[in-house]
Amino acid sequence: MRPKMCFLVFAFLFLPRFGAGELPQSSAAVPPDNKPTEVSFFTRRLNFLAADGISQYRYVDNDPGEVIQRDVFYKVTTTLRVKLVGEGTTYLQARGESGRSFISSYEYTGLGLHDGYWSFNLKSLFLGQRIGSHWEAQAGGIEYDRGAGTEITYADNDAWLEGYRLRYSVAHRAFLPDLVSATVGYAGDFKQPNVFARLPRMGDENYVQVLARKQAGKMTDVSAEFDSLQSVRYTREAAHLQKLPLVAVDELVAEAITRASDDASFGWSGSLFRTMDRKGRLRLGVFISDMPQGIFLKDKTVIFMNGDSYVLGERMGPTVRIIPVKNLEVSLFGSDRLDDSSAPRYRGQVTVRYQFADLLNRGLR
Repeated sequence: MRPKMCFLVFAFLFLPRFGAGELPQSSAAVPPDNKPTEVSFFTRRLNFLAADGISQYRYVDNDPGEVIQRDVFYKVTTTLRVKLVGEGTTYLQARGESGRSFISSYEYTGLGLHDGYWSFNLKSLFLGQRIGSHWEAQAGGIEYDRGAGTEITYADNDAWLEGYRLRYSVAHRAFLPDLVSATVGYAGDFKQPNVFARLPRMGDENYVQVLARKQAGKMTDVSAEFDSLQSVRYTREAAHLQKLPLVAVDELVAEAITRASDDASFGWSGSLFRTMDRKGRLRLGVFISDMPQGIFLKDKTVIFMNGDSYVLGERMGPTVRIIPVKNLEVSLFGSDRLDDSSAPRYRGQVTVRYQFADLLNRGLR
């Protein structure tokens, strides 16, 4: 039986029998007079996991005098979870976002070299089912699991995937992973942002991922995985270390990806950060990456795309993050080409992001 059919039989015939009832209410939610706090229907059932409004100025050139972008962009993104049964035992999750391609959720405002354009699409939509305390299944237009790594060595943060995932998680195990997940699906249709147009691809599996992840509190996060993209085999490892007892650096992200078949190659990235104040409002960083141009090619066809800010080739650049007030973030990013590839030479951008998920969730009460 095909992996998809096995997953479907398991997820939709057997999983609903487990743990679909209401979870007990926390005693902390009951006021001193023992009268339960009234909670609206929307608060019980709807939860905005993320909601951002973003404006970005971006400059990109291929070579001196060959400017391809000097524009102001916008981005709107929301991720909503609907609790169908209990406190989210069965749920529906969706991501609506601007942008028209696999590697970009930004659109032109018309201020700059390009004309303005409005877009907003439902990019992901999937059904999730929790089974007991340790298992979880997902099916539909699901999100990528990047482990402890970033979009530098894996799928762009704005990317999409149709398929099926099964997770097993147990916290606080000394020498074993906290999370193991297996995903089967279809990665492609790079210019089709509408999830409903891509859902028929759930029968066309070309993507397999098996991932293990281990977290030690809030300071250490490591992962390792096996991936198959159109039968090309990859392994990927990543580590994210925080609160390092060093003078110049207190945070590190190191990641590597190996193409183990069909013209084997190796890519890697490292990012260093330093928080400059006690409240974490100013963070300085630098990254360096080396992702071979052909690492995601098969017969001269692109089968996968990493983050558009980093692209492929040898890159290096600074990053700055400033949080002047709660939910408002200003970031600066630069990237310089270190090799002689045909990729863009220099990229510089200033991004202002306001996170308003809390505001929306309060409005549901």
